Amino acid sequence: MKLEKAKLITIIADEAIQDRLVQELKFLSVKGYTISDAIGEGINQKHLTSWEGKNIRLESLVSETKAKKIFEIMTERYIDKYPMVIFMSDVEVIRKDRFN
Repeated sequence: MKLEKAKLITIIADEAIQDRLVQELKFLSVKGYTISDAIGEGINQKHLTSWEGKNIRLESLVSETKAKKIFEIMTERYIDKYPMVIFMSDVEVIRKDRFN
């Protein structure tokens, strides 16, 4: 078994911009992603009512080059306009070609 390095990108954001974020990933030819509900509390406090919407957690395994492009786009277009957390982690994967 050969392990290869990749980047795990995690974006936690309001579900209202979910479709935009997915479009950005597809524009960069990201091969796949996972979206799940995110519940927690941070600088922006908890959502107190359901009408405020939900947060999502969008994750994708990508190459370092794509990870940097994703960060550039999020910084330029979203980070100052929407409550959002974005981070990347170094991971090791099998079949890296699925995530480039």
